[in-house]
Amino acid sequence: MSRPEQQLQAAHAQHGHLTRSIAGDHVLHVILLGVGGVIYIPHTLVPLKSLGLDPQRVKKLALKLHAHPVHYAHKLVQTRRFLEHSPHLQTNQERSASLSASNPPDPH
Repeated sequence: MSRPEQQLQAAHAQHGHLTRSIAGDHVLHVILLGVGGVIYIPHTLVPLKSLGLDPQRVKKLALKLHAHPVHYAHKLVQTRRFLEHSPHLQTNQERSASLSASNPPDPH
């Protein structure tokens, strides 16, 4: 079994309770988004087409769905790097060490 199939199987298992609760005329459409720009045709485009979107809109939506988490992952990395290299911010460990040095423990 390839990695996309394993991910799809995990998604179905994860949403099993939801699937059982909407039983009847409702259908759960699992849309699998890949990493690194991968758009899985059978796991992304086909489910979107089954919702009634035309092929042009399906591809456009798949690209937007992929770009959204990539954009926010990039923001998270930028924020982390800023915090790591900011001279004005101390780590919790540095802050604790400076507090204990300026306020020695009470001997009693």
